This record gives sequence, C-alpha cells and structure tokens, in this order.
Amino acid sequence: MKIDINKDFEKAFPDDLWKGFTLKQIITFAIGIIMAAGTIAALWKFMKISPITGSYIAIPVMLPICFLGIYEYQNHSLWEMWKEMRFYRATKKLTYGAEEAPKTGRIFTMHHPAVKKKKRKKK
Repeated sequence: MKIDINKDFEKAFPDDLWKGFTLKQIITFAIGIIMAAGTIAALWKFMKISPITGSYIAIPVMLPICFLGIYEYQNHSLWEMWKEMRFYRATKKLTYGAEEAPKTGRIFTMHHPAVKKKKRKKK
C-alpha cells in the first residue's frame, strides 16, 4: 500500500464501518429511517392514508435528519460548528488592554489614517 505523506491521514483514510460510512452516519441514517417509518405508520393508523402516499410525506421528515448527520463544513459537523461559533462569540472582546493597539478610536477601519479626505467644493 502506498501512503502519501503530504496527505492528511484522517481525511485520506477515514474510519469506515460499512461501505465507507462512519458509525455516526449509519446511526443518523437509521434514525432517519425510523422516523420515516413512524410517520408512515402514524399516517396510516390515524388518518387512513395509504403507506405509498405516506412515504411521500415521510421523505421531508427524514431528509433533515439525514442532512444533519452527513453535512460538514470545513471538516466540522454542524454541532461542532455551533460550539465553535458560541466560543468565538464569548471570546471576541478583549478583556485586557493590549499595548500594541492604538489608544484612540476604532482599531479596524476601512480608511487609512494617513489619507485625508478631500473636501468637495460647493457650486
């Protein structure tokens, strides 16, 4: 087996449980299928809707659950992204005075302080 050293080992060779899916993805698919089956059964028992028609109604119930288990943004699941965003919002303000920061005004602006604005002449 040839293993390229420059590749990220975790990304290039992920742990797979069954047909390339991880345990988390398989559990998510199982929960989605259980929710779809429960929706079909409830529609059939309580509203007398046939299982074939109920399957069309159950698909929108199942898809968000499966999406939450598979979707990753920059190698983070949605739960990890939520935790990162919560941490970022909690720590975005400095709680100490940094010596490098200017003492007056905003630190980040769109205008360079050395460039003066030209005044418009009135007609």
